[in-house]
Amino acid sequence: MTSRKEPWALVHARIDHIPFKRYEQLLNMADVVPRVMEGVASDDVCAGYCMGKMRADDYPRHPEKLVKSAGVLDLVQTDVMGPIQTRTTGGCIFGVTFIDDYSRHVTVFFMKAKSEVLSKFRIYKAAMEKATGTTIKRLRSDNGGEYTDKLFKAYLNLNGIKHEKTVPHTPQQNGLAERMNRSLVEMARCMLYHEGIHKKWRVESANTAAWIINRIPNSVNIKTPYEIVNKANPQLKNL
Repeated sequence: MTSRKEPWALVHARIDHIPFKRYEQLLNMADVVPRVMEGVASDDVCAGYCMGKMRADDYPRHPEKLVKSAGVLDLVQTDVMGPIQTRTTGGCIFGVTFIDDYSRHVTVFFMKAKSEVLSKFRIYKAAMEKATGTTIKRLRSDNGGEYTDKLFKAYLNLNGIKHEKTVPHTPQQNGLAERMNRSLVEMARCMLYHEGIHKKWRVESANTAAWIINRIPNSVNIKTPYEIVNKANPQLKNL
């Protein structure tokens, strides 16, 4: 743990505006966490946080009577975001997330077309299975064409992955992916607004948000997603 102490406003921005209570939990879960000066007991609401958190009603957290995950990569949830109004610097207008249900570890990719979902899933599968030493058992998604075409079905069948498709018009059945996408959008918006950066840089801000989410505690596990997947404490020295 680092000994330097900085104003809460600065640390708050570096860790993407997470609540102070979550920051306190992080002190015991990660290495080289920036320390704050004395006298902080709760959040001071900043403009970036307010702008980033403007959103619609939440998706219920546990509405679905679906089989939960038993371990890492037992269940991966996925969802597509977009189209995005402002193209990214690379010309992307869609994003896709893959979330390990057990650890809540998230990976986000950006795409020019939804047809790229399969290629992104291949990359995700290879990286996560190498990191964890286990294989993906189930994939949960909506019924979008990018998940139900012949090539995607064939790839899942070839690798023995069971495809769980949600009932049409019930996004709550894929609630984790829906909430994660919203969290990524909100956190990215917070960063862009706080620093006065153009929306075309949303890929970089969303990737940073995912990096941070994987290294902070959540309400489900007593460990960070990074530690569960990699079996090591995350390092935050670059913050």
